[in-house]
Amino acid sequence: MKRVGLIFGSRSVEHEISVTTASKVYEVLRQLPAECEPVLLYLNKSGAWLCGKAVSRLLEVEAEGRTCEDLPRRKALQQAFKQELERLERGTGSGDVEQLFLPPDASLRGLCGNPARAGWFRRHLQASLDIAFPVVHGTHGEDGTLQGLFELANLPYVGPGMAASAAGMDKILSKLLFRGAGLPSVEATWFTRRQWLTDEAAVCAKVESDLAYPVVVKPAVAGSSVGIGRAASRPELSRAVRQAMQFSTRLLVERAMEDRLEVQCAVLGNHDLTVSECEELLGAGGIVSFEDKYLRRAERPEEADLAPSHIPARIPEDLARQVKELAIGAFRTLDARGISRVDFLVDRPSMRPYVNEVNTLPGSLCLRLWELSGVTPVELIRRLLTLAVEAHAEKAATRFESEEGRAVVDKKHLMSPRK
Repeated sequence: MKRVGLIFGSRSVEHEISVTTASKVYEVLRQLPAECEPVLLYLNKSGAWLCGKAVSRLLEVEAEGRTCEDLPRRKALQQAFKQELERLERGTGSGDVEQLFLPPDASLRGLCGNPARAGWFRRHLQASLDIAFPVVHGTHGEDGTLQGLFELANLPYVGPGMAASAAGMDKILSKLLFRGAGLPSVEATWFTRRQWLTDEAAVCAKVESDLAYPVVVKPAVAGSSVGIGRAASRPELSRAVRQAMQFSTRLLVERAMEDRLEVQCAVLGNHDLTVSECEELLGAGGIVSFEDKYLRRAERPEEADLAPSHIPARIPEDLARQVKELAIGAFRTLDARGISRVDFLVDRPSMRPYVNEVNTLPGSLCLRLWELSGVTPVELIRRLLTLAVEAHAEKAATRFESEEGRAVVDKKHLMSPRK
């Protein structure tokens, strides 16, 4: 049996989304009692790593509130969920809670106690781990930071590696990589928050020189449509930039595709890749917003068709085939592994698809996509755990020293003056 560290939360505007994803994955892991033992690790909004009964209670309240059909009961549970979050933010909870750390020490591979509590960094292992399963959406998790820690700790982990995670999170970097690989991507320009604050007029002029209105303004590093705005004039551009730069130091401005479809599909595997069915998203407005993706369905599940989607997408077979081929191309361009979801914009008049972004973590949208593609959640989670172990074993076959390096060290040692 493998001990699976389910890691969620963190300092991110997508904090609550991460809790929901963790709740869904936890439900699946509990259906595999003979194969794995979940170890819940909650990162609160201050960045503290918490473990214990209070963390389990948080996921239980979230799951019950999300699935409850009785409206008064659901509202009470949602309020209880907020209270649990507040308690954990203060370091307390409705049950036991302990602050732990994952040290970047490859000889430990597990969670250690709070060093401040003992006065020194305690090396006593509190909870050994076999696999890390990060479901942290957004910054300080999805952006490669957690993956780097797992690499230092020599701990197998689910999902893409450090470089792929960082590139997938950064809309500017991923767009440059897609262009370099010859993948179709919507025309865009970008600038920094510092440039905007230094000379707003010059930045506006550059945007207007590179692109025609309307445009879409996006934070370079943010997910779930957070901070995205549309602009059809310079005043609207200024408002959209001021909103977006709250969430990132760099901003991307793209040509707005007025008559379009939004399509996505998921990719599974390390080398031999499988692609899910295509899903067509329908937003309430011109842009599929954070509210469309999460709040409408979360707050009123009995009216989930407020932001409907179609699986499979209502597109021609040849276009679906092209989208899936491009999804594999984007996945490989970022050197992703495990699982990712690739989002596309499709220009209706030409029916030409453009790669929008790669979402590198196994969030709830991927679970739903695979389930409607004939892969059950249990089968998917089991496969992800296997892929994590295989990727780690493959890396273990890589050498981290060379004969040349040892020769240099030996030569320096021989040439050093004797004392």
